[in-house]
Amino acid sequence: MSVSQTQTAASRQLVKFAIVGCLNVAVSFVTFLVCYRYVPLASFVLDAMGAAGANVIAAMNRVGVPTVDAGFANVVGYAVGMLNSFLLNKTWTFEAKGRTAVQARRFVALNVVGLAFSTLAVLVMVDVLGFAYLPVWIATTAFVMLLNFLGNKYWTFVADPSSDGHAVSADVRV
Repeated sequence: MSVSQTQTAASRQLVKFAIVGCLNVAVSFVTFLVCYRYVPLASFVLDAMGAAGANVIAAMNRVGVPTVDAGFANVVGYAVGMLNSFLLNKTWTFEAKGRTAVQARRFVALNVVGLAFSTLAVLVMVDVLGFAYLPVWIATTAFVMLLNFLGNKYWTFVADPSSDGHAVSADVRV
């Protein structure tokens, strides 16, 4: 494959990755909204825990926290978005075959690192240094998206050399 063809294939993958990312935002938001407004899972779980749940609720109330429904809904939304991202990036963006368990572990690790980096960057630049939040968030998100793309392309979904020899996609040899 020529350099030009490799660059074109990589560009297509980057566009697909960005489309999946936009879809993930929608999936995460809808999941958050449903879990927060219509199915408050945290309240259901705490209620189902009986006395232990009542103790947790009482402790939260003592410190001024009436509910954790929004936080719980955010975690569920993020997890559903990550699952959607993994499945679409594996099958559509990178067309990766096999090794799903290894790929899933790598995907989660990469996302946790990206989340930690972006949280630390926003914390330092906005909360500590006082920069405007929106440009910092946009720049950080773009940088993490690029790192996630490269990490997924060259680590998460890379072909296993001990497998049947089929490459994940024709442009993995970049």
